[in-house]
Amino acid sequence: MDRVSYILNTIGNQVTKWVVRVLACLIGGMTATVIMAIISRFVIKIPIPWTEEVSRYLMVWTAFIAGSLGLKRGVHVGIVFVVERAPRNTRRWISLITKLSVLFFFAVVIVEGFYMSMFVSTQLSPVLRISMAWVYSSLPVGGILFSFYTVQSIVEDLKHFLTR
Repeated sequence: MDRVSYILNTIGNQVTKWVVRVLACLIGGMTATVIMAIISRFVIKIPIPWTEEVSRYLMVWTAFIAGSLGLKRGVHVGIVFVVERAPRNTRRWISLITKLSVLFFFAVVIVEGFYMSMFVSTQLSPVLRISMAWVYSSLPVGGILFSFYTVQSIVEDLKHFLTR
């Protein structure tokens, strides 16, 4: 179990580095697009039509990717008051069952997100005229990241279970 944990942590560290870089680009692009929209609309008085659409799509991608990073770092809201009132041994089981449920949910998100991306692949966005599959593919990509970080957390929990 230690070897699996080591391998997952090594891969996870590299994945996290790339996730942070991609997030920086997405947030930077979104910020630049919104600033362009504000300047063009209120200063120059000639709005750029595609800025709203680009910033919206970047926000969708940012939400899914940043959410996975939040899950890895443990900053998502949980049902702490229920878990804290449970006995110590029960807490570990509640945590494991919760993480397995989360993993199942994200497996559904990956599969359904893939099907939805394929379903809308012929639909074009109103202004940019790009395939909506690019936007909807944030679902399976985010789901894969969420699932990876959840598996990593489950392996850590199992490692602690087996050593105690």
